[in-house]
Amino acid sequence: MHTEKIKRQALKTQFKSLKNVNYSILIETTSKMATYNILIKSFLQNLQKTQSDSQIQIITFNKEVVNIFEFGEQPIFFKERLKEIKFSKLSSEANLGLALQECYENIEKYRPNDSFSHIIIFSSGLSSDNSSDSLIELMSLDDSKIYGFAGCGEEGSYDLQLLLPNIKVMPISRNLSQDIKLLISNGSINGGSSLNCPVLIEVYPHKNETQSIKDDLYLDVILKPDGNTSIIPAGSKVKFISNIYYSGYTIQVKNDILFGNPYEETIKLEYKKGQIENIPFENFPSQIEFIIELLNDIENTHRGFVSPNISYFLGDLKSNCRISIGVEGSIGTGKSTCLNGFVNLFNPFSQFIDYFHANSSPNNIVTRTVNSLSLKEILSSNQDFHPVQESFKDIDISWTDTWGFIESSYRLKHKAEGRVHHGTPIDDFRIQKQNDKYCIDCFIFVVSIKELATSVNRIEKKIQEVINIGLTPMLAITFVDSMTKDQYQELMKRGLEQLSVHKCNTFIINNYTEKDNSKDISKDIQYLRLLTKAVRICKTKHQRDQINKIKSQQSLFESPVKKNTKSFIKPSNSPLKTIYVSIDIVQEIDSELTLTTYDIEATLENSVSELKNIIINESGSGFNIADWNLKMENGSIIYDSNKLFSICEINNDSLKLILKKKEKI
Repeated sequence: MHTEKIKRQALKTQFKSLKNVNYSILIETTSKMATYNILIKSFLQNLQKTQSDSQIQIITFNKEVVNIFEFGEQPIFFKERLKEIKFSKLSSEANLGLALQECYENIEKYRPNDSFSHIIIFSSGLSSDNSSDSLIELMSLDDSKIYGFAGCGEEGSYDLQLLLPNIKVMPISRNLSQDIKLLISNGSINGGSSLNCPVLIEVYPHKNETQSIKDDLYLDVILKPDGNTSIIPAGSKVKFISNIYYSGYTIQVKNDILFGNPYEETIKLEYKKGQIENIPFENFPSQIEFIIELLNDIENTHRGFVSPNISYFLGDLKSNCRISIGVEGSIGTGKSTCLNGFVNLFNPFSQFIDYFHANSSPNNIVTRTVNSLSLKEILSSNQDFHPVQESFKDIDISWTDTWGFIESSYRLKHKAEGRVHHGTPIDDFRIQKQNDKYCIDCFIFVVSIKELATSVNRIEKKIQEVINIGLTPMLAITFVDSMTKDQYQELMKRGLEQLSVHKCNTFIINNYTEKDNSKDISKDIQYLRLLTKAVRICKTKHQRDQINKIKSQQSLFESPVKKNTKSFIKPSNSPLKTIYVSIDIVQEIDSELTLTTYDIEATLENSVSELKNIIINESGSGFNIADWNLKMENGSIIYDSNKLFSICEINNDSLKLILKKKEKI
C-alpha cells in the first residue's frame, strides 16, 4: 500500500561554471617517475569523478609520446585506459616539448569557443628534446593555464621550474588531489561562476507519463527571482542548447517577472529523427544544457543543466502480453546486478536499490534459490510512490534470477516451460508441474569478459539449449572496464566467434558496483538498450506462439479440400495481424559481398518504407534509406508505398525479403 503520493517532482537542475572546462594531463613515464605511479593514477580517478562535466585528455611521454585518453572518449573506458599508463624501468629520456605540442594540437582541434583549459604536467624536470626555449610560445594560447608538479624532490622542482618559468610548480605530495584542487581554484580563470545566479529555475516533465526514447520531449519550466533580486527583466532569455539528440529552445521573457509571481512556460525539444534514428541509445544525453541571459546583466551569463530521469523514457517497454526474462551465467558474472539495473529503471528516485541479492565474489554462491520478481509486485510494495509509476500499468515484465552454472544444473527447457518455480532451493532442486507464471520467454547470458575465453564451451552448450527450444539467446558482457583495450578486443574476437549469439543481440553492460549508492543515467541507458531488445524478442515470440496456436486450431476444423484452397480475406477481417519477416541484407564490405539475416516482427498494414526503417533500426547500421531497395526473392522490387498485405497472402505467417543497395547508374 502506498503511504505517500508525490504530485509533481522537479528534475535535477544544477548550475555550473560559465566556461566549459577541459583538462590535459601530461605524465613523464621515465624510471625516475615510477615511484609516483599510484599517486598519479589515484589523482586521475578522482579527477574523473569530481569533474564529470569536463573533457579530459591524458598524454604520457618518455622517448615516445602516447595519447592514453582523448577528448570525447566515453567515460566508461577511462578506468581501463589508466592501465595503459606504463612507467619505464630503463628509459631516462623525456620529450616534454613534443608532449606539449601534441597537447596543444589536441586542444585546438577539440576546444569550443567558450572553453578554458587546465594543463597539468607531472615531470622530474627532464626535457630531452631541448624544447624549453619554445615552451613560452606554446603557452601563449588564450584561455589556458599550466601547472607543474615535480617529482624527485627539490632537484626535480628546481629543474621543472627552469623549464616552466613564471609557472607555479609544486612537489608531488601524498595530498596530490587536494593540492591540485587548491592550486586551480586559487590561481586559474574559471570564466566566472554561475553559482550566484539570481534566477531560480525549476524544470518538470510536462506529463507524469513515461514515453518512448524517440519521442519529442516536453518540459515545464518555471522562472522566478531568487529573493536577493526582486525582478527578472523583460528581454531576458533562457536558452536550452541543442545537442545531438534534441533540438534547442529559447524562452524569451516578454514581461518583467516579479518576486512572488513566477513565470511558467512549456517547451518542446524535438527528437532529431533523421540524424540518430538508428542509434538513439548511444546518443541519449545525460544532461540538457541551458544558458540564462539577463537583460540587466548582459556581461554575465549563467550556464546550467537539467538531468533527464530515465523512468520517463520507458515507453518502448509497453506490451499487450506478459514479458518474462531470465538470466544465466557463471557464478559472480553480475547476473543479479544486471537484474537490479533493469528494475531500477522503474525507480524514479536517485538512490539505487538492490531487489536481487548481488554477489561480490566469483567463488561464492549468494543466490541459493530461484528468485522470480515482477514489476507489478515491486510497485505494489513501494512505500514511496512517484506519479510517473502510474504510467507503468501497460508494462508487464518479470525477471528470474538463479545461481550460477554448476555441474548438476537443470536444463533450460524446464525453466522455459515454467517447471522451475520461484523459491526452489539449490540443495533441494526439483522439476515441478508447469506453471505459466514462471515460463521464460528470453534468456540473457551474463558473461564476464574475464571468463569469456575459459568458459566459452560451457556457455555455448547452454546457448544451444536455448536455440533448440526455439528461443533467441542474448549476451550481456560485463567487467569490460577491468581490461585494457587490446585485451578486450582480443577476447571479444576469440570468444564471440565461438558463441551462437547474433551480434545485434550482444551488449556491453557496465554494471553498478557495491560502491554505487546513487543512479547513473549513463549506466541506466545501457540497461534500457538491453531490456528494450529483450522485450522486443519476447513480443515476437508471443506473436509467433499466437500464430502457431491459431494455425493449429484451424487445421483441426478445416476439411482436406478447404486446406488446399487459398484464402484472400481482407486484412481488416483477419485475426492474423502480425507476420514474421525474415530479411537478408546484402552489402559489399572490402570488395566482398556479405549476407546478414534479420528476423523482425511487422504487421500486414506496414508499408515497405516502414519496414525499411524497422530493419535499419534493428541492425544499428547507418544506412541511407533512399539508397536501398527491398525486393522479393524473385528479384522484383517492391515500392516504398506498398503495404505488406499486397505482397503477402493473408493466411501466411511469414515472409522472406531481400534488402539490397541500389546500383549506381
